[in-house]
Order: sequence, then structure tokens, then C-alpha cells
Amino acid sequence: MASLLQGTLYEAQCPAPAPSKDFHHFIVTQKEVILRSWKISVRAEERKALPKEVKKTHSEFLLEEEMQKQIKKIFGKDTADYVLNLCRGHCDFLVRIPYNLKIRILSFLDANDIKHLSDTCKTFQKLCSSDEFWEKIKSKPEKQSSAVHRSGFSVSMKKYNQKTEGPLWMQRRRSTFF
Repeated sequence: MASLLQGTLYEAQCPAPAPSKDFHHFIVTQKEVILRSWKISVRAEERKALPKEVKKTHSEFLLEEEMQKQIKKIFGKDTADYVLNLCRGHCDFLVRIPYNLKIRILSFLDANDIKHLSDTCKTFQKLCSSDEFWEKIKSKPEKQSSAVHRSGFSVSMKKYNQKTEGPLWMQRRRSTFF
């Protein structure tokens, strides 16, 4: 599974919170955490300042509370929590699988499972609503269109629309603008 990890695990860039106008670039690689900061000022003496770069290994970053606070202040709590999990080795491999392989794997799910999967994160929501994914589902032979059998009991599926052959909850709204 480690081969699925690319060189850069996470990357973000943004200006510092107001009133500062500084710019920050944050990178998490397989081995280290890098924070680059550019001081932006109207004062002539501060314009000549070079960018600052702080590099820490994952274990050093986990011990460095000041840098964690700085990341939380600049990029937000969600980003800080996500990066801490990456540094602890908790990586979401399913999201990192190549797009075509995800479509192939998800094509084996039934409509109810696809609906639940699309509710988990933005990546799967985008994937489950893509035309390419539904083309793959349409080409799959129908085993049963009226019910899905799981663990010895049946769950009735939502009715399919005749035009798109997709579940009603996944259909896009069509509107015309005049």
C-alpha cells in the first residue's frame, strides 16, 4: 500500500489571517513537513527579508507544539488534524487509488451502497455523480432490478428512471435558462 503514496501527501498555500499579509506554503511529504513563509510588508527594510523555511521530520513535527499551533492558526483546525494523522501514519489509501481503479471497484456496488459512499467525502461524491461512473454501471449486467439481497434479507431499491437508468437520487436536475 505504501506504493500508492506519492511524494507529496498534502499541500496547501494561503495568506496569513488578517491583519497580516504574509503568505504561507505548507507541504507534507512522506518523510517531512515543510512550512515556507514570505513576509509581505510596505516597509522598505522588511521587503528585503528572504522567505523562511522550516523543515521537520514527521516525528519532530508531532513533538513540536508551536509549529502545530501555527499550522492551526494559519490553515485551520481541520488541516492541522489531517496533517497530524498523516504524520502518525494514518493515511486514507482508498482516496489515493487511481481514478480508473476506483471506478472499476465501485462498479461492483449496488445503488444503496453507492448512495452511502457518496455521502462520506467530496472525492466520492464527485466520483459517484460522474457520467463516466454511471456509464460503467449501465454497462454492468443487471442481476436484479427490483431488490438487492444482502446478508439474507432484501432491501428494496429506489425506482430507476427509464431515460437515464440511474437511481432517482443520483439524477441531475435539468433546467433551462432563458
